[in-house]
Amino acid sequence: MVAVLNKLFAAYPDKMERFVYLLIFLFPIAGMSVRSWISSIFVFLVLLGLFMLHKERDTLLNAEKIFLWVCAAYFTVFLVSSLANGWGAPQTRYLGTELRFLFIIPVYLLVRRYPDCSVWLLRGAIVGGFVLFAQAYYDVFVMNHGTALGVYSKNIIGPLAVLIAFWGLYYLWHNYHLLKRWSVLFILLSVLAALVTAGLSGSRGGYVGFMVTALACVLFFSKPRWMLASLAAISLVAILFYQNSDIVKNRVDTATTEAQQYFQAEDHVVDSSSRTSTGVRLEMFRTGFLIIRDNPIVGIGPGNYNESMQTYIKQGKASPEIAAYSHPHNTFMEVASAKGLLGLITVLLLFYYPAYIFIKGYKQCKPTAILGLIHIVAISTFSLTDHSVVLMNNYVSVLLLGMVVFLSAHMRACKQHLS
Repeated sequence: MVAVLNKLFAAYPDKMERFVYLLIFLFPIAGMSVRSWISSIFVFLVLLGLFMLHKERDTLLNAEKIFLWVCAAYFTVFLVSSLANGWGAPQTRYLGTELRFLFIIPVYLLVRRYPDCSVWLLRGAIVGGFVLFAQAYYDVFVMNHGTALGVYSKNIIGPLAVLIAFWGLYYLWHNYHLLKRWSVLFILLSVLAALVTAGLSGSRGGYVGFMVTALACVLFFSKPRWMLASLAAISLVAILFYQNSDIVKNRVDTATTEAQQYFQAEDHVVDSSSRTSTGVRLEMFRTGFLIIRDNPIVGIGPGNYNESMQTYIKQGKASPEIAAYSHPHNTFMEVASAKGLLGLITVLLLFYYPAYIFIKGYKQCKPTAILGLIHIVAISTFSLTDHSVVLMNNYVSVLLLGMVVFLSAHMRACKQHLS
């Protein structure tokens, strides 16, 4: 099989490039409508990356090497924590997901070969905006689910819709001078469709992610004289979503009320405020600090959160209401409790070392730096209300592929600037 592929791509070297672009273009299109769509494309890219490892390639820059070592270190911490706490069924279940952080290395080496990977990912996002809206319309108005769910849940389709909207917005900003009027209208409709999808999902993570990422975009895109108008536009959109979408309004009001009740309680273990949706999340967060205090280096082991919760509940240190939950609904708390400070350090490096690279090269390569920072800001915000960013295959694939595609584009731009 390898020999056949070698002959094929040797005879038609452009075929590999086109195939990679096709896979990346398809990646964001139907991920919330077709189960395993995103994961399947990710696996194909991994296989192509492994196949291309033996091919000659340019020397990696130091920043690229450090990022790839961070990816490998994150997977290594998973192994260390799992073995230190006793490998069992939970660790086996998460092995496939954790391997993505290791297998992203050949994917990075693959996409850095081809200069237009970021372009095709953004073009796919523009098409994906309409597909997301069709899925949301079907869920809410045909199936009467009440919220947009996709094939997974509202907590995934909402944030992904926000991310796709900002990818599309970036493409419009960067290519506006090259686009025809109908193309501009098409992209704006896609962005709007994605944002409406986020609103129909009722995802609090998506709603907060929109506001935070939009504020970041104001800093990136707006000229000083347009700053106030841009902030007003963002506020207006947020208010319109809040006032005109019962889904968004109910979830925001409920979360605010429940948070106030929780913080006003004197004893979280027995108080009824720990039984609400927001209260349970805050109680899991509080108990997570107890876990980190008692297991600071390698944590309790991936997948062992619920078992540890039972211990704290029996000791009277945590509310019984959290007994049914297996994760703390926060990416950083999830990693810190499962893998200790070693895990927290590596996940922070995984997120923010690329951010450092983008900021460092901002003046020289502003367009690619902005694209990478948008991705990191959005993912970081989603991580505050959801653990799926590092635990669910599709979410991990979106995090990693976006990161390596945008980082490789930025490194290429910086290299060209220096030469």
